Amino acid sequence: MSGSSNVVFSASDTDYHNPISLVEDYAIRQDWGAERSNEFELWAEIPGQWGSQRLWAVFHDDTCFLQLNCYLNLKIPPRQAQKSSHLITLMNERVWLGHFEIWSEEQMPVFRVVVPLRNSELKEEQLEDIMAAIQEETDRFFPALQWVLWGGKTPEEAIAAAIIDTEGEA
Repeated sequence: MSGSSNVVFSASDTDYHNPISLVEDYAIRQDWGAERSNEFELWAEIPGQWGSQRLWAVFHDDTCFLQLNCYLNLKIPPRQAQKSSHLITLMNERVWLGHFEIWSEEQMPVFRVVVPLRNSELKEEQLEDIMAAIQEETDRFFPALQWVLWGGKTPEEAIAAAIIDTEGEA
């Protein structure tokens, strides 16, 4: 995976019972701007092919779920909400890990992954896979969203173009 590191941490270096510490260490190794809001939340800037995106990582201590939300730097105009929702449905059919949704408060597309961690700890390799999926999926589908929002394409046309581009890069 691009940008991954072979740095090994010991239990004394990182509090693995709170996976936000591991996410923070990962962000630092990637040289991303990262800031902890509190013990259980972290914000980071993730560079992408189409610009930077905001990652919000939050650990729900009561349920032991790690939630990673990557906010795409796009605002969905109300007139495009229905077409955007249809496109996101088509995008989600092609995603293996996580899903896209429209964050209703900001009318912004979000790629979201939730990891259950009850009686287990997040492993560095798992986090690397999750972060790679977040970056790959948001880079792959960002243009499709732009084509629908501002390019006048139908969701079907936009998804077909996104799939062709992905297959052509292999």
